[in-house]
Amino acid sequence: MHGAIAPVWDTAPVGPSPELVLAQPPPPSPPSPSQPAAAPRFARLASRYRVYRLPAFLLAAALLAVVGLATVVGLRSFAESAEWVEHSYQVIAELESTLAATRTVESSARGYRLTDRPDLHAEYLSSIPAALSHSAQLIALTRDNPLQHRLARDIERRVRQRLAEIDRLLELHLRDPQQARLSSLTSNGAEQMRALTAVADNMREHERGLLASRDARTERNAALLTALVIGGLLLALSLLALLMLSLWQENRRSRALERESRQALAELEASAAERQRLTERHRSLSHYAGLLQSCQTLEEALDMTAHVIADLIPELGGRCYVLRASQNLAETAARFGREAIASADLLHPNDCWALRRGQVHRSQAHDGGVRCAHLERADPQRAHAGDDDPRWSLCVPLMAQNTSLGLLCLSGARPPREADLALVQSIAEQLSLAIVNLQLRETLRVQSLRDPLTGLFNRRYLEENLQRELLRCQRRHLPLSVLMLDVDHFKRFNDTHGHAAGDALLARIGQLLQELVRNEDIACRYGGEEFTIVLPEADAEAAAQRAERIRAAIAATTIVHLRQTFGPATCSIGLATSQGERDTPQQLLQSADAALYRAKAEGRDRVVDGNRSAAVASDARA
Repeated sequence: MHGAIAPVWDTAPVGPSPELVLAQPPPPSPPSPSQPAAAPRFARLASRYRVYRLPAFLLAAALLAVVGLATVVGLRSFAESAEWVEHSYQVIAELESTLAATRTVESSARGYRLTDRPDLHAEYLSSIPAALSHSAQLIALTRDNPLQHRLARDIERRVRQRLAEIDRLLELHLRDPQQARLSSLTSNGAEQMRALTAVADNMREHERGLLASRDARTERNAALLTALVIGGLLLALSLLALLMLSLWQENRRSRALERESRQALAELEASAAERQRLTERHRSLSHYAGLLQSCQTLEEALDMTAHVIADLIPELGGRCYVLRASQNLAETAARFGREAIASADLLHPNDCWALRRGQVHRSQAHDGGVRCAHLERADPQRAHAGDDDPRWSLCVPLMAQNTSLGLLCLSGARPPREADLALVQSIAEQLSLAIVNLQLRETLRVQSLRDPLTGLFNRRYLEENLQRELLRCQRRHLPLSVLMLDVDHFKRFNDTHGHAAGDALLARIGQLLQELVRNEDIACRYGGEEFTIVLPEADAEAAAQRAERIRAAIAATTIVHLRQTFGPATCSIGLATSQGERDTPQQLLQSADAALYRAKAEGRDRVVDGNRSAAVASDARA
């Protein structure tokens, strides 16, 4: 599709457009004093959108209420997040205080043993309760988190062990200083302190991870709340603005309809035949709109449009153009009738005034100054003689939501009727919406089956087609193999080079798989860095050869990302082959997955046949 076009399902009008309805006269009836009753008919037509006003108002009120409720809930969520963040900082602070108090006890005791200063002994005695108090407070703060609570208890236990060791050395120093110095040399105090520090580092990193996740969740909730509030307010204000605009337009339309109703009374008899013809056209147009919504392909919709125009307006001829995806060329997709003024098979959008301006463009054959460049040039001899050429052309752009989709080009040999021009414009509107729907349907179909990063089929497509292919091979007594591929050390690659480089690597691997598989094979992205390849009618030997080629191709591949070359990467592949008619897709995938894990366990960058491994295990058990 061209550009970002929102879904427009069921938005195409199934009946005649308002322009055509207003163009047809009221039903014929003999003049009478009661004839002015035609005016209320126009009034009803002008105010047919009244029924939507109350729902629109209620919707706007509901949106404002939802915005207010979301704001309150968001503020409460922010307050809770702030409390948890403060809690994390308290845990980290108590952890640091515990370590600092323990080191203070250690340094005071060591200083006392070296100098025998009474003030250091007093400092030692006063530091012990602080260390125990901080460790106890750390346990109390982490009761909400089992992992951190377990680490906090471990820290308290190690603090008590260290304090006990320090106290033992100090008592020994008081009894025998020489023996205390010798004992301190063989003491495991340093190891105890390193173990305590290691546990504290682990707890600190985990708490910082919790803090980071809480900060990220807070930012995500803030962005969501901001988008919800802004979107709700804009939508509510838009609905209110549309309500005011509708009231203003209805007031203006009512005054205009009053004037038109007075003029319509004098035109009833003359417009009876014209009304009948327009009614038939409207019926055909409604039928066309219904069929258009049932079209499955763009070619089908364009062919049906060409037949409808040829049936409703046989005196016109022309063609339908469709813009290519690049928006730089429009090509003929369908023709109808006989063209009075020939048009080019291919045209550049700048060659057509309608595509340039996004509006309907009409021109006469003799008016060369405003004719489109893709139309046949007028006869210069006839123009020099002063003869007026009655031929005319009409270019109607096919547009939806300010996006150009194509062009409807018509021409005739006689001056056109305004009703015919309005009918052509209505058909163009219907066709534009149908083209958007068909293009969107095709895009959604491709997106539902393809992985957007690698271009391979997705897991849903695999689950739907593996069962069918397996049953087909089982009916014909043919083998079917499944390869499960996983990129080795992909998480380390992501952590080292970034997720963008990881995505580039996965995209390159997807491209390689598309190049290495057959047309009948099914290459899918199973999830993350895992890929699955279904090889119908391939036995274990052929599948193993194919897997080796894939492994070697990936191992020899490098990628260039942001002017840096990465790789090559390696992969591990598990292989499973259908052994009988009782095999199921789940069994094949599980067998291939188990073989993949064996390949990783055996050193990666290899292919493991799950069936062969299972046979070896069975022989070993026998």
